[in-house]
Amino acid sequence: MATAKTATKAAKSATEAFETFTSTSSETVRENMERAQAALSEASSFGKQNVEAWVASAAVAQKGFETISARTVAFQKEALEKNVAAAKALMTSKSVQEFVEKQNDFAKSSFEAYVAELTSVSELFQGVAKEAFAPINDRVNAVGQLIQTAQR
Repeated sequence: MATAKTATKAAKSATEAFETFTSTSSETVRENMERAQAALSEASSFGKQNVEAWVASAAVAQKGFETISARTVAFQKEALEKNVAAAKALMTSKSVQEFVEKQNDFAKSSFEAYVAELTSVSELFQGVAKEAFAPINDRVNAVGQLIQTAQR
């Protein structure tokens, strides 16, 4: 009888240990699954934000390049009109001296206009680049924050 009681106690103890193990394991698995699901959701959200940043950056860059392109076309059209006007003015020169003076004046004003336009377009391009890279820069900063948080 003592052996039966011992066997019953051992079986009961083993059953309790197994139930505790099963309960603890189930809880651990559930917690790990919840953490994995949260991490996956966070990674998905982070990836989505990265894609949105690239799209926003591309939209700003496209708009900026359209502006620069339109401005360049307008400048070239204006320069062509000035070239035609200068050619007509050169044809009315009454002497070689007058021709050379008109040509020099035209060359000087054309060069100054090109330099001014180049400077202006360069500044515009810098502004577009800064604005276009802002969303990407924000995402890089977010990665830095994420790394710092993970290291703590």
